[in-house]
Amino acid sequence: MSERQEMSTEELFALPKDKFVERCKDWCNEFNNGQPIKTDENNPCPVHVWVAINGVKCAHDTVANVAQCPVCDQPVCPDCMNHSVHQLSRVTGYISNVSGWNAGKKQELKDRVRSDLK
Repeated sequence: MSERQEMSTEELFALPKDKFVERCKDWCNEFNNGQPIKTDENNPCPVHVWVAINGVKCAHDTVANVAQCPVCDQPVCPDCMNHSVHQLSRVTGYISNVSGWNAGKKQELKDRVRSDLK
């Protein structure tokens, strides 16, 4: 990683979203062996905090496919990066919220290959 100038928290959160995400990914590579950071209610993902601080509004009520956050690997809106999403799937035969699944079932969903039959 190249030498970076020290920035205050305010300066970091003022960065554009793409640059902020890139900084967070660099941090994960340097200090977390390239692994996603562990988050919980007391330690939220910095990208989710960036979205809240910058007042990013999502243009969608629903999206066809959620994305995975490149920093914490949690489901996010692919456009605004908001972590306040409910990921639904019909893998088990009925529609259910993925957040209630065990780690193995969540990994199975991540490993699936999606294709467009058009």
